[in-house]
Amino acid sequence: MHYVSIIEIGSTSITCTICKKEKGLWCTVARKKAQVQLVDRLTRQSILLDRGIKKISWALQQFKKVEEAYVCRGSFVFATGVLRLAKNRFAIVEEIKKKLHITIHILSGHVEAALGYLALKDKTVLDQGVLVDTGGASTELTVISQSRPAFFHSYSFGASTLSKQFFHQTSVDWRYFVDQLKENLQWTMQKMLNTESFSTLVTIGDPHYFLQIKETEEVLSGGDLRQQLLELVEKDDESYRHLGWIPKHRMPSFKGGLLPLLAVIEVFPITSILCKQLTITEGIITALNVKTNTLSL
Repeated sequence: MHYVSIIEIGSTSITCTICKKEKGLWCTVARKKAQVQLVDRLTRQSILLDRGIKKISWALQQFKKVEEAYVCRGSFVFATGVLRLAKNRFAIVEEIKKKLHITIHILSGHVEAALGYLALKDKTVLDQGVLVDTGGASTELTVISQSRPAFFHSYSFGASTLSKQFFHQTSVDWRYFVDQLKENLQWTMQKMLNTESFSTLVTIGDPHYFLQIKETEEVLSGGDLRQQLLELVEKDDESYRHLGWIPKHRMPSFKGGLLPLLAVIEVFPITSILCKQLTITEGIITALNVKTNTLSL
């Protein structure tokens, strides 16, 4: 038996997952997480500051100790939204490789969306629906039709970046963003799919804290859901603190994470919600197991 590690560099945290192969399938043995808030170190010009780069180096050095404890025979390190957006990403990858002898693979938005779908498919059977994965710096949208992905798209905005843009600067109206995204989705879907058949919303990310309260097998009213989302977006910070169910470290980015959902529920007739806590790492493990099963046939 041997172990390998998968390290995911996200917008707010870096996670090390230790895996082993058991009965022909890869499974998770342990998971360690470091909070790094890289999205807060990304400038308006999309440059990741030195402090953010140092956070990455620090976390990777800490995880080396974990890998040594499990005597890992291999490691795969990948990054999603923040490093994909950072204009100095290639310099960062080279610096980490030179200092720590670690290669960081930056996933494309399309690959990230596909892996998110695989993670969902491994946990849930869904014939028709819309998957929205809201990260700190990017949002992946997948439309599922007849149990297969019919449309993937990665947007270069996330909960943290949207919150900074629309709620930390009073001069910019978030409603314009929602309208523009809605129009973009409507235009895209008209060319591809009939949206009337997609009534299930699956959400991953910051909005989970609100939508898990709404998760139900009963039919929901899209209008009521929209109204409640609008009320949340329009609350002030003090009102958020009194709600009691939003984690303190999520509050600065919470509002931004709701904006893509407002656009989605206006394009698709959502009547049911599934809330999932999935990771791209889980998608990679699923992909490895699919490949293993295919090779064994």
